[in-house]
Amino acid sequence: MGRRHPLVASAGLAVLLVGCLGSGAAHADPVAGAALYVDDAAAGCSDTGPGSAAEPFCQIQPAADAAAPGGTVRIAGNDAAYAPVTIRSKGTADAPVRFVAAAGDGSPVTVRGRGVAAVTFDGAQYVDMAAVRVGGARTTALAVTGSQHITYRDAYAESTSTDATSVVAVDGSSSDISLVRVHVSQVAGRGFSSAAGARDITLADDSFDDQGVSAVGTTDIDLAGDTFSTICGDAISLTDGTSGSVQNVVALTGGTTSCSGTGTPAEITVDATSAPQVTADYNAVNPLPAGTDYNWAGTAYATAQAFGAGTGQGTHDLDQTDLTIPVLGQPAEYSPLVDSGDSDAPGEQPTDINGHPRVDDPLVPDTGAGTGHVDRGATEFQDPLTVSGVAMGSGYVGIPETAAARISNPWSDSLAGLTYTFDFGDGTTVASTTGSATHTYTQATTGSGVQVVVLVDRADGTRMGGADVWHQVVPVPDLAATVGCGTTPLVPDAATCQYDVDSDPYAITGDQITFGDGSKAVSVAPLSGTLKHTFPAPGTYTVTQKITDTGGRTVTETARATVGAAFVSEGPRRLLDTRNGTGAPKRTVGAGGVVRLKVLGVGGVPSSGVTAVTLNVTDTGATAAGYVTVYPDGTARPTASNLNFQSGQVNPNLVTVKVGTDGYVDLYNAHGGVNLIADLEGYYTTKAIKDTQDMSALAVVAPTRVLDTRSGTGARKGAVGPRSTTTVTLPKYTRGGATVAAVLNVTVTGATGSGYITVACDGPNPPTTSTLDYRAGQTVSNLAVPCAYSGLFHIYNSAGHVQLIADLQGVYTDDWANSGGDPSARVGGPYVATTPARFLDTRTGLGAPRRALGANGTLTVKVAGVHGVPATASAVLVNLTGVTPTATTHLTAYGDGSLPGVSNDSLTAGGTRPVLAVIPVAADGTVHIHNAAGSVNVLADLEGYFG
Repeated sequence: MGRRHPLVASAGLAVLLVGCLGSGAAHADPVAGAALYVDDAAAGCSDTGPGSAAEPFCQIQPAADAAAPGGTVRIAGNDAAYAPVTIRSKGTADAPVRFVAAAGDGSPVTVRGRGVAAVTFDGAQYVDMAAVRVGGARTTALAVTGSQHITYRDAYAESTSTDATSVVAVDGSSSDISLVRVHVSQVAGRGFSSAAGARDITLADDSFDDQGVSAVGTTDIDLAGDTFSTICGDAISLTDGTSGSVQNVVALTGGTTSCSGTGTPAEITVDATSAPQVTADYNAVNPLPAGTDYNWAGTAYATAQAFGAGTGQGTHDLDQTDLTIPVLGQPAEYSPLVDSGDSDAPGEQPTDINGHPRVDDPLVPDTGAGTGHVDRGATEFQDPLTVSGVAMGSGYVGIPETAAARISNPWSDSLAGLTYTFDFGDGTTVASTTGSATHTYTQATTGSGVQVVVLVDRADGTRMGGADVWHQVVPVPDLAATVGCGTTPLVPDAATCQYDVDSDPYAITGDQITFGDGSKAVSVAPLSGTLKHTFPAPGTYTVTQKITDTGGRTVTETARATVGAAFVSEGPRRLLDTRNGTGAPKRTVGAGGVVRLKVLGVGGVPSSGVTAVTLNVTDTGATAAGYVTVYPDGTARPTASNLNFQSGQVNPNLVTVKVGTDGYVDLYNAHGGVNLIADLEGYYTTKAIKDTQDMSALAVVAPTRVLDTRSGTGARKGAVGPRSTTTVTLPKYTRGGATVAAVLNVTVTGATGSGYITVACDGPNPPTTSTLDYRAGQTVSNLAVPCAYSGLFHIYNSAGHVQLIADLQGVYTDDWANSGGDPSARVGGPYVATTPARFLDTRTGLGAPRRALGANGTLTVKVAGVHGVPATASAVLVNLTGVTPTATTHLTAYGDGSLPGVSNDSLTAGGTRPVLAVIPVAADGTVHIHNAAGSVNVLADLEGYFG
């Protein structure tokens, strides 16, 4: 069989004809090659007129009757359908008669019939109809009778008939009929049928929706590159001695309609009388699960492999075992349908159903045949080269910005010769050959902004595509940056600083960070990030970030970084007892005497990296009233005191003291003779230790009473007995894995005899050290720092019955609090030890008026800026002393907020008592000290601060 071509093979001609309407006066009488016009919406249309552009026909029929060989009937598309038409026109091979769609109101040209075919070719010859939709209501849409050389193309044909009627019907006396690039839709019956006797029919690059093709006794019917989406199979049926070919066809079932009433015929059926005269190959078939690919000469074949083996046909077919054909049969990238057809198949067209040319997909191997490239089915997969978007940065008034076309180019096409036209939405249009363009907006946008559009044209002037984006333009913001620093107990002498520069339309020319410790400035490249820095010594440093940009702007931001030491709970363990020679010679310490106590490398304290130790210091057996000062060895003795005592008393006080450079601390006794005892409670280090989980930082909390046996708070109500242990549970936020130790002010009152208590998290029972010694009837307090894993600690009472009180001032937490391992834990800060210095003495007017603090009176004392305490300090460590109160009282130290229901220093009338206190620093850099009763002079000596 030779290849037959329709009268007009190019889909582009229809479009060309639509856009090239003549504007001159029409001839009054039709002549060969003349153009006739049809426009039922034209005000001056007339079916008896000349059919000129100025006075067109209202309907197609008079134009069809008047058309001469070589003539063209131009039909305007309007929203109303045209009446059915019967075409009997006779053109010639060299001068066919053409019916084409022309410009109208933008609607497609539609002809509809009810009871009769929309378009009937009756005895017509050499007629080409393009882009004219036909529709039949319960009837055939397009009928061909006794006609030859008819081409119907680039159109839609549909019927609503529910019987056996065909959308397109060709009778047995017609020949050389071509349907090319036609979308055929039918509810029932057939999409196309040809009767016995019909000859030379081409169905190429058509799509058939729901119903298929039937050819009975037809000579030379060629189906090439068609796509069938049927309901119950039966896409193609060739019977009664039909001859021809079926190639490059895609057939699949669409939807899930039940086929129980019709059965599931094969997608392609060729009966025994036709099989010897039909060629089938390069098809792709997906039948229903219960259906088959082929029924050939009465034998059903469920797969292409079986079909090929049984008939020798379809050796290049694809079926359900090769792929699942996508909906509508349209190929996608890498689909087996691509570049796998026979380009030389009879009737195959150079363009697909959409008028697109055949193209070679470079990403898919060529598995087809013939001299060109063709995909199976009606749709040719096209080069996916597209304009996918427009990229723009942030828009600022007065700052040039660049718009760039985003090109999706999977096939790696050459982009040479493309031109890009950018419309910036403010009246400015810029042409470019590089794919980008720069523009400066002069004013800010409002609402959703401006629409920026790019249109891309090929070298031949055809449009490749376009894209748009809505773009906001705002005034240039001020240059701004933020910097902040934090520490972790694991590396207490280092800070990690996070910096960030706000969006800057200008380029950053300089971004340097200095750390305030004399080290070299560090230049940072990213606009945001983190920077870790190790400082040479504990303290609070000013970290400064300075940024400059090409706009000539400069901004400087600062942050305070406090680095110091991490606390390690160690003990309680006795390091000094002059009564038995532990840590110093066995003898009382005389007036003016100094005990040098080695602490580094002793009792679990490392031999290096330790900045301070926490000791519970106790005086006993004093022969006269006096005081003790604890300070770093090798430094001048400060005027501050840590213990004040009377003759014969036993007084403890917790002391945190810097360690001398030689690893010693000194204990000075002012008057008389006295024995001194010192128990280790912990130490502060700037170096990592072996068990890093023990390194912690202090999280200051609002002072909270966690134990009071007088009221039943935290334990059973009532005095505790001798040799008893009371277990105390701290607040919920301390019970996670991050809590290492607690800071507690512990008070005993109402004792029935003399004894001591020991506050610890574990250890021997009875313990070998004491936290607080008491006498019968005495109320006395001391600071304790027991380990408190999971929020638990214990208080051991040695003798007699006594009431116990404990006030929580802070908790030490490890790195779990910083890293989020314990979400409920409070994050702590490092400790910076200072040289002991007095900052409050109401006897002399230092830090407050020169007068005793009266009953229910409160002192507000500035600590920020005093002896190096920064404004960012969370708390200060203070040795707080009440001197000769006129009545039994207690002192309470606190930061912001109202007076808490706790106490720090319990005092008897006429006595003098120091106690170590962790005092939160208020937002204004002050601390508050409240006196409960009588009047009392108050002293406060700074020991250090917490970051």
